[in-house]
Formats: sequence, structure tokens, C-alpha cells
Amino acid sequence: MFAVLLFMVLMGTYVFVEQSRIKTFFNKLDDRALTVAQFYLAEDNLSKENFKDVLKKFPQSLSDEYIRIYDDKFQPKFIRESSIKWDTNILQRVVSGKRLHFSQGDRQVSGIYYRDNSGNFIIMVSAIDLNGYNDMHQLRIIMLFLFSVSLLVTFFIGRIFSRFALSPIVNITSNLKRIRASSLDLRLPLGKNKTDEIDNLSLTINQLLEHLEQSFENQQSFISNASHELRTPITIILGEAETTIMRERKSGEYQQALINIIKETERLHYIINSLMELMQTSTDNLSFQNIRIDELLWEIIDELLIKTNENQGHIQYKAPVDRSKYTLFGNRQLLVIGISNIIKNAIKFSGGKDVYCELFSDVKGINIVIQDQGIGIAQKDLQRIFQPFFRASNALKYSGSGIGLSLTQNIVRLHNGIIEIKSEIGKGTEFRIILPASI
Repeated sequence: MFAVLLFMVLMGTYVFVEQSRIKTFFNKLDDRALTVAQFYLAEDNLSKENFKDVLKKFPQSLSDEYIRIYDDKFQPKFIRESSIKWDTNILQRVVSGKRLHFSQGDRQVSGIYYRDNSGNFIIMVSAIDLNGYNDMHQLRIIMLFLFSVSLLVTFFIGRIFSRFALSPIVNITSNLKRIRASSLDLRLPLGKNKTDEIDNLSLTINQLLEHLEQSFENQQSFISNASHELRTPITIILGEAETTIMRERKSGEYQQALINIIKETERLHYIINSLMELMQTSTDNLSFQNIRIDELLWEIIDELLIKTNENQGHIQYKAPVDRSKYTLFGNRQLLVIGISNIIKNAIKFSGGKDVYCELFSDVKGINIVIQDQGIGIAQKDLQRIFQPFFRASNALKYSGSGIGLSLTQNIVRLHNGIIEIKSEIGKGTEFRIILPASI
């Protein structure tokens, strides 16, 4: 780009100087033609001193000069024509335009129409601007030299400057090469100011590394917890079966062993289904449709009321009066799973107390509030309850796998919603699901 720009500047300068040379030499030819006309024709019209000036100028001819004088009938006067002759058409153009400039190869020609008391004449002067051509030749050499030197200087300065300019990028690249899956805790160094583009890039990469580190840790924790949760029922099933067949037992003992095996198998089946549902929320091939959330919530509550026994308390549902604002574009099956998980947890941890559910709409969107009066969640555990297989310390005595809330969060995020939690130990927990309405 610099070479093209410099070449255009130099070419523009050269063309400007060349045009100026041509114009200046034509002016010299005009002055020379006027001097010739005064020398041959205006002696009786000029004073002695002015004619002396003409006599001084006349010998100062131009390089390779040719002079011709014609009358208004295009006949040569004073100077005999030789090899240089001017066509009648050119002489007519001089008469009509009073002045004519043109070039013939290296030679420039000027013609003027001169009026005198003895008649009207055409003065033709042609010459070669040797000095001008020499100057232009020198100018071309100088420009070529400057162009070459400028490119060389720019090349080496550019190399040096690029090394300084790209050194932060090189440092970032070399530091990134040291970071592997086993060393995601490493971070790129930041400058003192933290305001330039390189520091912003390093800060962004550090934030990405932090997210990756958290994702890897969550993945490792998920794999570890999933392995543990899956291994436990399998170990119990194998142990129960091996213990039972070691010796002959009574039929009641066999029945009890089968009951324990079925119980652990159902637990294993529940965990696998939960994992499959969790994986389903990470896929994109899901069908979405317009859903009435108020009707969906009624169906969920009715189904849970049927399954809830008398010792688990009841669900108190406050439905909205105006039901025209509760249409959502989403996946019905996933929403049933997500909302059911929270209500089931509320029933499980309420200790037989009632669970309150409310549906309303505001500027944020569709709000589903589920409140219980159960054991509550400690503040230190609120940030971790959505991690797969995590269970709060005060919830370990209750049955469960720790997948439900993680699954619910994925479902809500899939529908561009958010979950807000308020909880206090011993007083209960409030979950608020906020989903965007489609109309």
C-alpha cells in the first residue's frame, strides 16, 4: 500500500512538472515568435531603444530552432522554406485561432497571427526543449532512486516496527501454548493500565479460560458424581443377589431380596432417565409450540395432587383472573418436567406443610412462584444447587439424586427464562420462574 501510494504521488508530481515544462516552453516559443515578428516587421513601429532590445533578443535562439514567416495568403516571407514546411490547414488554424500550440515528436511548435501596418503575417516557431528534457530525465532518475530507497527503508523500519507491535500477540500465543486441559488455572499476564486492545484481548481470553476451567471442573464433578450415583444401586443389586444365592433361604427372604433389587433397579432407572432428560435439554432438535402456561400448571398440580399422600401436605394454587397473557412458545414436555421438579422438591422438603403456587404476569414476563415452608437452603449452597448431583448438606437425609434442579435450570434457559431463589434455613424456600410471553 505504501509503495502504491508513493508511486501515485511521484507520478502525479512528474506529470505536473512535465505539464509545467510544456507550458513554459510554449511561452518561450510565443516570446520567440513575437521577437521574430518585431525583428522583421516592426522596425518602423518601434522606438530605437525598443528595437535595440529586439536586436539583443533575436540572436538568443532556442535549441534546434526553425522559424518561418507567411503572409495572409500563406506565402513564405523573409525566410526561405527548406525541409521544414507548414501545411495550409495548420496556417489556417493559426489565422482562425490567432495562436496555435502543438507538438511533433520531441519538437514543440508555436504559431501566432501578427498584425502589422504592412499587412498580416503568420509567424511559426518550432524548437526542441533539450534543457527541459534533460531536467525531466534527471527528475526520473531522482524519483526512481527515492522510490527504491523509500521502499527499502520502509521495509526494514516496518519489520522492526511490526516486531514491536506484534510482540504482545507473540507473547499471548506463547503463553497460550503452555495451557492444556490439565493447566486451565493458568492465566495470561495483564499490563498495568489494562486499557489498550492487547490487555482487553488478554482479559477476554482469561475470562474464557475461567469459564473453561469451571466447565471442566463441573464436567469432572458430574462424571464423578454420576459414576458414584450409578455405582451405588448397581453395587447394592449385585451384593443383594450374591448374598441371596450363597445358601438356601426361606421364600420370605427371597421375596425381600427381590423387593430390594427392584427398589434399587427403580432408583437406577430414575437416575438414567434423569440423565437422559438432562442430555435432551442440550440438543437443538426439539419441537416448540404455543403453550398456555395456566393450563399446563393446572395439569401438573392435578397430577401431583393425585400422587401426594395425606402426610405430605397440599398444594395451594392461586390462578390468575385474566388468562390472556399466559401463552408461551416452548416445549411442553420439558416445561412439565422442569416445573414438576421444583414443586416435587417443595412437597418433599416441606415436612407435611402446604406448598403455595402462584401464577401472574408483569413487565418481566410470566411469573411462576413456588413457595414452601420446609427446611430451607443455606446461603453458601444457593450458588451450587443447580450443579448436577449436588445436594445441600441438610437435604442428604431425603431421597433424591441431585439432578432435578440442574435439569430445571437447563429447561428454563432453553426457553430464555431465569430462576430467582429466596431461602432461609428453617423457614422455607421460594422459587420464581420468569418466562417470556409470546403474545
